[in-house]
Amino acid sequence: MPLDDVCCCCFSSAPPQGKATSGKGAMYQKFHSYSHEWDIRMCDAPCKEPGCCCIGCFPCCWCCTQYTMRKRVLEAQEPGSGLKNYICGQGYLPRCCCGLWNPGNCGESTCPTCCLCLETVCCPGLVITGSRLLAMDMYQISPDPCDNRLIRFNNCIQCLACICHILSIFDSSFRELACIIDCVADTVFFSTAGCMVAQLNRELKLQAPKPGGPAAADAIEAPKADIIQDDDRK
Repeated sequence: MPLDDVCCCCFSSAPPQGKATSGKGAMYQKFHSYSHEWDIRMCDAPCKEPGCCCIGCFPCCWCCTQYTMRKRVLEAQEPGSGLKNYICGQGYLPRCCCGLWNPGNCGESTCPTCCLCLETVCCPGLVITGSRLLAMDMYQISPDPCDNRLIRFNNCIQCLACICHILSIFDSSFRELACIIDCVADTVFFSTAGCMVAQLNRELKLQAPKPGGPAAADAIEAPKADIIQDDDRK
């Protein structure tokens, strides 16, 4: 049975319901108005980009892989810019933790390399999500229904692992279950991330300017990710 058929048993592929007019909700809803599609779906990535998928899901390669992918997306947005346009999460996660997390004001302008390295280590989910969402903005790509299922499945497993660990604090009988769910959650996360890396790598190669074609700077008119202001988080 195809992977997306397994996931569709419990998880919806529908976009978020309701219409937000500002803040984070409006920013994420705009992706569903885009008309283009990914060249490959996440569930097809293991077969169509097996090498990249394996590298993307291997924990030992995680930091190098995510650093490289973010830099490639930024270079595709503005050739030759390096990490000049880098901000933590590319602005897709708002200011939080009493200002400790404040994209655009975390030292990115003075030491982007260090900040990106820290993001790959401390925020593994955000680093791949930021790169992927930036590419979706650049190429006007709408979320794929299969991708929605896989991402929601991953999010559900991560929440379940967190709940089990909290329960184990009050009841020691949950400790073994928490460890088991933790292993499952880690496996699901890295597998999902590997599919994202392969999908993103395929799109970057496909969208790269061809020799003799338009100049790279003219080939893409990519909007820079808007940093969500603290007062929009409602």
